[in-house]
Amino acid sequence: MFKPVTGAAFLFAAALATGSAAAQDWQKEWADTLARAKGQELNLAVHSYEAHEAVAREFQKKFPDIKVNVTPSTPSTFAPRVITEQRNGIFAWDSWWASTANMNNLVLPLDGFDKITDYFILPEVKEPSNWRRPDMLYTSERGPYILMAAQYAESTAYFNKAAVKGLEVKDVDDLLNPKLKGLIVTEDATKPNAGTYVLSSFVKTRGEGFMRRLLGEMNPVYISNQRQIADTLIRGDAAVMLGGNPEYVNQCWKAGACRDIIRLPVQKYLLGRGVAVMKNAPHKDATKVWVNWLLSKDGQETYVKLWAATNEVGAVSMRKDVAADPHHLDSEPDYANMEKFGRPSTDAGARDLEVVSNIYKEYRDKK
Repeated sequence: MFKPVTGAAFLFAAALATGSAAAQDWQKEWADTLARAKGQELNLAVHSYEAHEAVAREFQKKFPDIKVNVTPSTPSTFAPRVITEQRNGIFAWDSWWASTANMNNLVLPLDGFDKITDYFILPEVKEPSNWRRPDMLYTSERGPYILMAAQYAESTAYFNKAAVKGLEVKDVDDLLNPKLKGLIVTEDATKPNAGTYVLSSFVKTRGEGFMRRLLGEMNPVYISNQRQIADTLIRGDAAVMLGGNPEYVNQCWKAGACRDIIRLPVQKYLLGRGVAVMKNAPHKDATKVWVNWLLSKDGQETYVKLWAATNEVGAVSMRKDVAADPHHLDSEPDYANMEKFGRPSTDAGARDLEVVSNIYKEYRDKK
């Protein structure tokens, strides 16, 4: 005899039917996207780290029907390039994956990105509860444009003990030792970069007065090329490096050299590595495949593994189901208290970066 479904049983049956329909919807959308992406190109700009390029190669292996074109570049170099191109009506790039300060502070205010959430398909990527601190997942209050899949405690500040015999640098204040005058190398401070991230953390902990003494009295050397910055430290031509690319120092350590180079015991900042979709991305379906895979559990596990292979710190993910590399646990921030860190990759840290830039310009113009 037929028995009608009523009450709680009806609601349960309705929920199952709704859930089944939703599953079919995203699965069909994903299958259709994969089908349309076949034969498309994917033009990726990535931060010039070996791990970023390695992750892009893994993506190519998993999705061989998409032709992946990878351009490694420092964010401080790529940002003005893409701004100029977009102003001239050129929209050549699909996605950008890098540390996010230049993305957030320079390109986002000029409407350089599409909302990345419009490209989400996989439920595991869409679901906020799968992420640590979903309230701090994006760089800006402007909207969901740049998603920081990794945020980690970092400080690219190094000291070569062999450069100044007998000198110890135990904390930030020791950087004002007259023996270091002319022996501190960093990056052009007019735009966000690893050097200004370190300097902005000094502003947060020591104030503007300290920054004026550091940039005014210590006569730092400014170099725009991150490899040259690291080489200057490794050769001993500089005693202190603030910024640069830590991957080069790590490579030297792995080769059994550079034993006189140590990380300085200074306040760490919280670095965000984020992905964004460029305005008017020319290959939207290939871009959707890339974004959804990179932010999936598989993509983030691939990133953590490959980042740990060539870097000393930072192999962590904001996904709750992706464990940090066991050798990089010190990189994990206290997720419950992320506000205590300087965050130069976001709106929250923009003021400190601006202070650094203004002081730098003031002393530069006096020379």
